[in-house]
Amino acid sequence: MPHYPATLDRVYRSALLLFTVCIGLVAMSTVTSSEALVTLGHWGAAISLMVAGWTFLVWLPSWRWVVRGLVLGGLVTLMWPHAPLVSWALTLGASAIMAAKETHCFHFKAGKIIPWYTLGLGLFLLLGMPPVLVGLAWLGLFGLWAWLLTGRLRLPLFVID
Repeated sequence: MPHYPATLDRVYRSALLLFTVCIGLVAMSTVTSSEALVTLGHWGAAISLMVAGWTFLVWLPSWRWVVRGLVLGGLVTLMWPHAPLVSWALTLGASAIMAAKETHCFHFKAGKIIPWYTLGLGLFLLLGMPPVLVGLAWLGLFGLWAWLLTGRLRLPLFVID
């Protein structure tokens, strides 16, 4: 395992917390049809998850690089005009892997739900559901991540010397 100081765990946790806040912003701004705030939330989610992806600790290096590739792809495709669904797919795919890993290591119930819930949210986005329903779905994802982070933030900092 590579060296992993407590500082990296703090950065990882902070990035996931910011990601969760940005998902909440996307939820509220989707319901209110504020496209500018949805875009701001999307950028915040993609950037914060990029930071989390680069400080993500997983035992298998191949998984680390899969997550890093997904978050990088999510951020790069966000810069493409008319490609928010591709960006969300990559970004949320990475977040689902992170949630599953957190559950594998620390047994958080929310992490068992997040990957499947994320898939359902993706279907909502693809099917063009009404903004209120999509906003409520985003709010559900926000709640699941908040639940997971409540447990994760209570744990001692993870350190590998």
